[in-house]
This record gives sequence, structure tokens and C-alpha cells, in this order.
Amino acid sequence: MKAVFGLFVILFGVSHGVETFCDGRQNGAKCFGALGGSVVLQLMDDASKIFKYQWKIKTTTILHGRKNTIVTNLLEKRSSFSPSNGTFRINDLSRNDGGEYTLEVFDNSGVISEKRTLQLTIQAPVSSVLLVSECLSQGEMRASCSSKGGDSPQYSWTLVGQTLTHTQLLSGNIESQNITLKQDVSGQLVCSVRNDVSLVQKEKKTCGFKWIQCILLNGTYISQWLPPTNKTLCRPSTTTTTTTTTTTTEGKETHITVSNKPSIITSSNHTGALFLLYCGLRTAVVFLILTGIFVYFACVETFCDGRQNGAKCFGALGGSVVLKLMDDASEIFKYQWTMKTTTILHGRKNTIVTNLLEKRSSFSPSNGTFRINDLSRNDGGEYTLEVFDNSGVISEKRTLQLTIQAPVSSVLLVSECLSQGEMRAMCSSKGGDSPQYSWTLVGQTLTNTQLLSGNIESQNITLKQDVSGQLVCSVRNDVSLVQKEKKTCDLLAYLPIIVGVLSALLILLAVGAAVIYAQKKKQNKPKEDDEDQDLTYADVRIVQRQAREGKQMPQREEMEVEYGQVKFSERPQQTVEPSRHDCVYAKVRKGR
Repeated sequence: MKAVFGLFVILFGVSHGVETFCDGRQNGAKCFGALGGSVVLQLMDDASKIFKYQWKIKTTTILHGRKNTIVTNLLEKRSSFSPSNGTFRINDLSRNDGGEYTLEVFDNSGVISEKRTLQLTIQAPVSSVLLVSECLSQGEMRASCSSKGGDSPQYSWTLVGQTLTHTQLLSGNIESQNITLKQDVSGQLVCSVRNDVSLVQKEKKTCGFKWIQCILLNGTYISQWLPPTNKTLCRPSTTTTTTTTTTTTEGKETHITVSNKPSIITSSNHTGALFLLYCGLRTAVVFLILTGIFVYFACVETFCDGRQNGAKCFGALGGSVVLKLMDDASEIFKYQWTMKTTTILHGRKNTIVTNLLEKRSSFSPSNGTFRINDLSRNDGGEYTLEVFDNSGVISEKRTLQLTIQAPVSSVLLVSECLSQGEMRAMCSSKGGDSPQYSWTLVGQTLTNTQLLSGNIESQNITLKQDVSGQLVCSVRNDVSLVQKEKKTCDLLAYLPIIVGVLSALLILLAVGAAVIYAQKKKQNKPKEDDEDQDLTYADVRIVQRQAREGKQMPQREEMEVEYGQVKFSERPQQTVEPSRHDCVYAKVRKGR
């Protein structure tokens, strides 16, 4: 048989279709893709170490490359290849994409050093599930499950997270569409419809009938199953009461009543008890929300076909995994499924002899699937299946490797619009082992021509100005896929702001130019002369000089002239040789 490395993840709220992943590094791998969705195929480990490679379907070459260089990609418009990790992603899958693909690896001499095939099957995913139930007269519950869309749907039933057992059923089995539950079965019933690319669930609460055995008030004795809405009033049972009175040292009497009637605790402070109950429930709800556990949405379920030796399977930490171990156990005389030296499952045809994980697992002999719930790290490892013939001789032996990973819980996408219209985007994730990042724009993988920095596998990228649309960051590992989207920067949206800023700058420049022009004009304007003359003398007096040292003055007395109130004009002083008549005298008097 060929190996199936199909892994599907429950995708809620992803508007771009269902995405599946398949490891095709082993010859004969069987992969599945969702119609209209995407598939990521692991073709090789690292293409940069391969001299030359070709991937084709029949005689048509789809991908041709040399180390890190992609020479040809026939599906370039809706696919992308990452040489660093050897993954090939195809978007918008159609029925024509299904078929057998062949990978040829060449060495330096041009000789084929490796050749392997993989089978890609395209399926329509299950779109919705309808669950109809009916409570019968004796408390049984008849349930019918149907689905819309989806190729080859498979049905399964669980109750409170555990697979239904045959002892809980009156009719049907856990793989049929119609079942009938027994009266004593209660809880949340879930119908799951799956195929190789999708899983959809629907739930209903069971009827909840109660077994009533008592004597009614009218004397009628009843012993039957009754619905929870029925309010039956039973006659109180006869009781024997003994009262004992004792006296304490303080003189107070204490009454102790002993009765064979079932005790009922009552309290006048029942309001306080209800309040405590409310607080406890509220705390529990908050805790469930914070830890991300909401009914069934918290559990990731994966599927793996391990019918070929060396199959690699993956399970989500805290979730469930469905392993296809064989086709039909009813046709196998004896089988054992072990981990190291510990036997996990032992059976003979339709009889399960031993199931070490019985409390959290179930095995369906009719289709050979083994389901493990509440996965832990300890569940990871290499498992071995041994099939025996009628003589007790091992007729078949194969192994599978189960790896447990923590799923990605959330994604944070932060973006920033730069001044020239570029967009810087940063993507980070919370939880998840070995997360891998990828970027798409309007459902198509980003290309290097759309990026200024980074690549489609890095956490931080910068988009060019002309790139627009819905940007999506996807974070995945082998058990989960979480996406976050942002709209790219629209330069036209900022156009009014840009125009306003430019207008303000132009106004400021115009005002500044006007002020500078006015200042220069004022400095160059010539000043008016206040007066034509340089000097003005006023109040000039002539006084007679006194005789010195007792000498007799001559007949003609020597006179002196005094000047007062001398003014200088504001005009710049000019060095001009004055003439004798440049002085003007006013009010000249001769002293007597």
C-alpha cells in the first residue's frame, strides 16, 4: 500500500478556503487538497543544495529549478515555491490539479540521482452538518446526522468528548448516520462528518430522562423513566424520629433529633450559598475563556494514514489524532500495536482484547482506525504494528512515527504606513511548536517584485507603494494554521492631509518672502536732510579780556567771542575746508 501523509486542520473563520499540508518526500505519498482551497506540498528539504530538479505531471513540467533559482513555474499565477525549505504551494485548486506527480533530482553530471512520485487527490470539503434528534417515550434518543457538500463523507459520534461505545447504543454504530441512545445515556452528543480535507461537527444535548421510583400522592406506585420537564410529586416516606434532650453545665437544653429520613441540608442563608455558586461558575467560565477552551473549538483533530511502513504522523497537544492502522481488522486473525516494548492495542478480528489507553481512546475494527484523545508529549514516539496469520506467524510488520506539537493559538499582525506609501508589516505568533510564516495578498502568495524588504517566509516585510489589497499573514505548523489580515496602505486616503500640509507650507513661504522683501526695501530708502548747513551758532557774545599780571592794557582793548547753543546736523560729517564766511553770527554784542 502507498503511504498517506495527509494532514488536515479544522479551519474556522478562514475566508480564503481550506488549506492542507502534505509531506511528499517519500515515494508514493498520497496527498489531498480541498476544492477551491490551497495545498502545501513538502517536495524536498532544501532546494539550494540540489543542482537541478524537475517536478511534472505526466509529461508536462510544472516546476524546473537549479539550486535557489526557479527556471520555470507553469502555475506561477496561483502558486509559489520556496527553495529554502522545498515547499510548493498551490492556490485555487481545481479537479484538474489532481493526479500523479513525479519529482526528478539531477546531480552535477546531469544524471537522475533520485526519482519519486506523489498522488494528489482533490476533494470538495464538507460545508455543513444537520443533526436532528427525537426523544422517545421511554427516554431513548433517536439521532440522525446528514451533511451538505463534501466528497466521501465519513460519520462518527462522541459523547462528552469520548467516542460512543456499543453499550450506550440501542441501534446503529459509531460510523452510521442514524443511531438510538439508551435511556441512561446523558450529556452533549456530537456528530462529526469528515473527509480527507475537512471536519465539521454538530452537537445536541441528550434527552436527560430520569428514573423515578416512588408512590404518588394519589397512592399510585410508579417505576419508570420520565422527562426532566415532568414534575412528579411523590408521597413522603415514613420516618422514625427520636429526640434526645440533654442539659449542659450552663443550664441550657440541647435537642438532638435523629431521623431515618434522607437528610436535606437547609439554611436560612441560602442566598449566600447561591452567590458563592455563582462566583464559582463565573470564575470557571473566565478560566475556560483565558485558556482558550470553548466546548469543542479548543481541540484540534488531525488524521494520518499509517498503512505504509515509516509513515510520519502529527498530533496536537491536548487534541485528538485519528490513525488509520489497517483496512479492516475483522479480516485479521491477530494484531498487536506497540510502542517500544509496551503493547497499546491487542485484538483478534472484531474483538479488542486489550486497549491500554481505553479511557481516552477508541478503536473501530470495521475500518481499522485508532483515535487518541487528550494527547500529551508522552504519546509521541515510534509505534509498531504486527499482524499475525492463523499459524501465529508475523505476516506483516510496519512502523509509524507520531510527533506531538503544540498548536499555534493566536497571531498578532502590526502594520505601519510609511511616508512614501510603503507598508511595513510585522507578524508574530503565540504558542505553537516550530511555527512557519507565509504571506498572501488577495489570496495569492506575495512575490519578490512586490516587496521592498523581507521575503514570504520572514516575520517582517515591507510592501512597495503600488501594492494594494488584503494582506494575510499565515502561521502554521504540522497541526494548526492561524491567519490574521490587514488592509494595505491607500495613498489616496491620505491625499487631503497631504494637500493641506503642502498648502500650509506654501502660505508660510509666501508670508516669509513678503516680510524679507519689506525689510530690504526699508533699508535701501534714502533719508531726508533735516538741515542744509553743518553747524549753527547762536547766542554769540564778545567780552573784554582782563589785564594780566598787573600790566596795563593797551589803548584798544582785546575782545573775546563766546559761542553757545551749538548744533550738529544728523547728516554724515563731510570733511570740507570751511571758508572764512562759513560762520553765521546772531545777536552779537560788544561788552562794555
